Amino acid sequence: MSVRVRCSKCQTAFIVANDRSGDVVPCPKCGARHKIPTDETAAPILSRSQPASRTPAPAVDEVTSVFRPSQESRARSTWRRNRAVLGALLLLSAAAAAALVAWPKLRPRSNDPVERVSEDYLEALAKNDAEVQGRLGVVEEPPAIRAFRDVARDRSKDQTIKGSFAPIAALHKKIDADFAYDPAIGRFTPRHPLGAAGETLDALHEAKADAEKSGVYKKMASGDPDEIFDAAESFGQVFSKLAEGALAPKKILPTYKMLIQDAKPPLPSDEAALALDVAGNPKIWEALLKRSFFTLKADGPFIYERARVDALVTDKLGSLGDPPTRLRLTLVRFRLEGIDTAWRVIKARRVLPGAPDPDEQPDDQPSPTESSDLDQAAPPVRSLGDLIQPAPDPSPPVP
Repeated sequence: MSVRVRCSKCQTAFIVANDRSGDVVPCPKCGARHKIPTDETAAPILSRSQPASRTPAPAVDEVTSVFRPSQESRARSTWRRNRAVLGALLLLSAAAAAALVAWPKLRPRSNDPVERVSEDYLEALAKNDAEVQGRLGVVEEPPAIRAFRDVARDRSKDQTIKGSFAPIAALHKKIDADFAYDPAIGRFTPRHPLGAAGETLDALHEAKADAEKSGVYKKMASGDPDEIFDAAESFGQVFSKLAEGALAPKKILPTYKMLIQDAKPPLPSDEAALALDVAGNPKIWEALLKRSFFTLKADGPFIYERARVDALVTDKLGSLGDPPTRLRLTLVRFRLEGIDTAWRVIKARRVLPGAPDPDEQPDDQPSPTESSDLDQAAPPVRSLGDLIQPAPDPSPPVP
């Protein structure tokens, strides 16, 4: 028979002959020296041909047995296990934090060019990158945000205008012949101011001659109240004719919108829609084109596109627990022969919950205040006598 011995230093098991009980033998791996237990304490290794004894083995001393690991070995194994678990938890925590930080860059981007421009613009707002903001948008006072999410394009609000720029170029040629644009006042001034002054003087002298022929001056000198009222009404008609004629703003200091509406021949519907959009937002178009729209003389086809994008943003000045706010972006793109503005952000405003949406109200619809003022307006005055009405006496009649 043989005795199985386990090295207490390197935990290597090896077998020695039973006749060496009580001898000191070295470990074949690390060289540590061990004393072979005696026959009474050793657990012999039986051969396959030798049947196992049914008598119970004597109790083994836990302190001197070489088959039981020491307490130091157990503590070392437990410390290694705990260190491995702690390291795994730290790695998982670091991986989760890295995923949260890198998710905005790793998440798949939309293939829609409008949404991609919107995401880049919002990211520039969050990073306060003025250079990218100026390249992707023309908003003078952009909102201050800390973060954004859920960028989505509302395709039901898409608008596209297509047409020929030739009618607009012809109108610009006529305007350039008679007027010069003054950006300081946003209006056109006559290139020949003396001509407009002469036309005004002619209209005034014509009005004076008409008044003498109709006997207005004699009616005013008669002293008769009815004659005086008729004379005043005649003067009102003269001034109204002058205001609509020689003294009309569209002839002295017209706006681009006035010139479009007074164009002869009138612009087609699509071309007029583009021109009126420019008339309503001259600063935006000048920032888009890097030049004045009135200087465009091209006669080819044009395409004007408009889109709307909504996103949830966190305000930079808000608290951490505040709910996100809906931010609405308006983007446009204008193409004309060699001109392509690409998609640019022209408006960025917050949409407050419960507040009316200005984009959903038509421009010609009066506000509630205006409608109430119209309802309470006084009846039209037909003559000067209608202005002189006795005021009602609020005091009760005296019996």
